[in-house]
Amino acid sequence: MANLFNITERFVLQLIVIAFVFTGRGVNAQSPYPYDFSFAGIPVNAKTIVRSYDDQHAVVYYEESGLGYVSLVDVIANSAITVPLESGTFINDMCIMNDSVFLCGKFYYMLNSIYYTGCIVTMNLNSFYSGSVLVTRIEPSYWIRMEYQRIKSFEYTYGLDNDIYAKFLLVSEIKFPCDNSEPFPLNDFRHTYGGGNNPSWCYANAVAEVSYPFTNGFPSVLYQKQRVLRPMNPNEHTEFIHDVVVTDNYVAFVGVEPGSSNAITLHICNKAANILKSDYNLSPPQVCDFDKYYTYSLGTSNGNPFYHACALEGDMIAIATQDETSTSSNAITVRTFDLTTHTMTNAQELQCNSYPDLKDIAYIPNLHRIVLLYNDFFRQINNNCDIFCTLDPYNINSTYITQGITDNVFHNKFSSLDAMMFNSFISTGGQYGFVADASSFGINARCYLIEDFNVINHSTIIAAEETFDYDIHKLHSYMDLKDTVWQPIVLPSQCIEN
Repeated sequence: MANLFNITERFVLQLIVIAFVFTGRGVNAQSPYPYDFSFAGIPVNAKTIVRSYDDQHAVVYYEESGLGYVSLVDVIANSAITVPLESGTFINDMCIMNDSVFLCGKFYYMLNSIYYTGCIVTMNLNSFYSGSVLVTRIEPSYWIRMEYQRIKSFEYTYGLDNDIYAKFLLVSEIKFPCDNSEPFPLNDFRHTYGGGNNPSWCYANAVAEVSYPFTNGFPSVLYQKQRVLRPMNPNEHTEFIHDVVVTDNYVAFVGVEPGSSNAITLHICNKAANILKSDYNLSPPQVCDFDKYYTYSLGTSNGNPFYHACALEGDMIAIATQDETSTSSNAITVRTFDLTTHTMTNAQELQCNSYPDLKDIAYIPNLHRIVLLYNDFFRQINNNCDIFCTLDPYNINSTYITQGITDNVFHNKFSSLDAMMFNSFISTGGQYGFVADASSFGINARCYLIEDFNVINHSTIIAAEETFDYDIHKLHSYMDLKDTVWQPIVLPSQCIEN
């Protein structure tokens, strides 16, 4: 195992992500923030992820000089507390459950090596004020070369006493030698993987279920302790899962099944103690919800869509992508689904100025609108930049005009966003970021520029029901705990709109 990053020898330079300061403006009765827009930081781009915690805090992951950091940002007091992650840990997504943050990615056993495994890193946010933060790293499988890409969670009750447990649902990528010289794929898999004598690397898409509280060692038959992996066979079943989303009653995995006609795939699973565990050896076989899924044919194989998903109200979800039916598309397609009826209720296209690059999606419940983060040509600066556009995911009839903004401070790139309380959303791009009130973009703003975009109605697609006997593996886990010292940071401000 890699040694814990020694913070006594390395100084955390600074998180510069979001600065929120009080101004002369009084606090709006509809918002806890004393501004409409606040931008802060140094224009140094880096990988970053942001998640809203409560109406005063956000959690930010960012990387600097090859190391990862997690920061609890107070958006009112203009301060942050930062914790370094163990060297060799790289994060792709995170979620917050109750008072803890859970991050997923991969962990290298040795730096500059090819040996890594998928990991979930967690820490209690209340401990950020204690001076020492216990960082727990769980490796749901300590021997498969995996990298977790997406993570979502939910709580449930189980047993006669209705004890509370939780589940984490993950989307991952598995890397293995094509010549089968490593244990993956397993001998009991029903499908073929790899490329015969080809010595190069092969990849398989997979989904995983991990129970919480985390347990070490071998998995139990009890649902509250299980760890299950369901690989997507790359040779006999070409489906790729892109994202996972949790609603009031369901867990939905969203992906694409390439073929003569590409199709959106949607696995709708009931939120319960068992999401992914099937047993085909029983008579009759015990088959979980995941093995039955719905496809929505796009009618062409000319596109190369990658879907980003977010939960709406109730059991509705929205998915968004570029390149849905063409790899040179000048539009972003947004589709809305009712998971209860597995029905695509509406679809629309955001008309872009050139070829867009969609990065993230978030839903603002108070406004009943989604925010799209994408890169596109912006006419006012005569160049490409990152744009934030709001759309109505429930609009089923009309074409309409929506507004998009881009920052007018550094014209920097952003990579992550999330909804904050009330009408606001938050975005980060490295050592900088901003919070904006999505209900009150102003045409005379100093900190950002605003532009109109057209949204047109698009045809919906009727679902077809499919089944597949996906491979299954009960993961063998490893857990490690480290105490890490935190460091407070003052956040500089760049531009504020009142």
